[in-house]
Amino acid sequence: MTGRAAALVIALAVAAGAAHAQDAPMVLTPPAVTNPQRPPPPAAPPAQGPISIVPQTPAAPPPAAAAQPPLPRLKPTQDAVPALTEAPPGAGPSPTLRPPAPAPTMAEPMPPAQPAAPPATAGPMPLTPSAEPTLPVPTPAVAPTAPATVTAGKATATGNGVDLAYGAFQRGLYLSAFSLAIPRAEAGDTAAQTLIGLIYEGGYGVPRDYAEAANWYGFAAKGGDREAEFALGMMYLEGRGVEADHAKAADYFDAAAASGQMNATYQLALLYLQGDARPQDGARAAQLLAKAAAADVADAEFVLAQLYDEGRGVTADPRQATHWFEEGARLGHVPSEVEYAIRLFNGVGTEQDRTAAYTWFKRAADIGNPIAQNRLAHILATGAGVPADPVEAAKWHFLAKGAGKNDDVLDQFVDGLSPQQRQLALAAAQRWPAN
Repeated sequence: MTGRAAALVIALAVAAGAAHAQDAPMVLTPPAVTNPQRPPPPAAPPAQGPISIVPQTPAAPPPAAAAQPPLPRLKPTQDAVPALTEAPPGAGPSPTLRPPAPAPTMAEPMPPAQPAAPPATAGPMPLTPSAEPTLPVPTPAVAPTAPATVTAGKATATGNGVDLAYGAFQRGLYLSAFSLAIPRAEAGDTAAQTLIGLIYEGGYGVPRDYAEAANWYGFAAKGGDREAEFALGMMYLEGRGVEADHAKAADYFDAAAASGQMNATYQLALLYLQGDARPQDGARAAQLLAKAAAADVADAEFVLAQLYDEGRGVTADPRQATHWFEEGARLGHVPSEVEYAIRLFNGVGTEQDRTAAYTWFKRAADIGNPIAQNRLAHILATGAGVPADPVEAAKWHFLAKGAGKNDDVLDQFVDGLSPQQRQLALAAAQRWPAN
């Protein structure tokens, strides 16, 4: 998958734990994307776990065992990618309430706390308001890929509600899943057609083939499968397997969203927000984002929070903005964690709580976010909300600086440490994340 912020892949991964073919139809989740439950408000830094809003290209699955059946050499023989000629009823654009302003980069300065006492061996330079940098949080410039949910279809291998093809896929038996799905797909089962598209798109047990994936998604989309409509919309948005066409992508997102596909709803909202293949309409975008956010689409929660913060398409409301940043943070959305921590630290849209802010910064820093690492260094250097720890502050500064987040104030702070303290901090940074 590309690393472009504009578009991301919907690849699905093997569900955790052993699943049996005799189980009820299962819901698949995408590869390399966690689906965390909402944790309670953190009292201590939560355990680290790699969470990313940018799903990476799924690694090629391990070779199938020798006992797997051979791969059928079947390809669609007709143009399987239909063109949608009209949007579903009720999915048209709403009137623009006011001309939306360009989306600025989110930035919020953190006022410094009183500096802690300097180390006994050397006095660090205190952090001053004029020298402290602002904290930008990236705004998605183009629609990021949201996780897709694929469910078993109406036809099954056994006829009793058990979907053997999806069960095999979830257990990593990709060639078996392919073989089980092919006869169903040829008989017109849209869920099986979508599964074959997924197998080709992700290269699960077969060579990755985006054009072939688009063909199979096209068959299923023509039959009204909302997951295939969303998948095909993403392929048109990104130009994978088909020529990039944002108008067609918007049509497919419209169709999928009308059937309740929330990730398609989010993607459609971004198109309205940007005026890309749909009229620019902040109010319509906010409506769609609110619907997706209510269904726990973390990216939608983050963007909706920004709209409330900016008063774009909605009435500006700092408490609503903070609420949606918090909701995204609790789902493990890293930019939301950083932005929520800033607002806790400054008391924007919520009661000021610098100890809780430290916890959220630590959560994002532990998985490698350089902005959070930089803020954590400032907090530990000044003792804002937690006891000052010069060595730990220097460690996080080294890590953030190594990731490209420079900070002259923290450079001066580290210069004021003793050689022993700097050596300890550097060693801790080199061991990270082991420590």
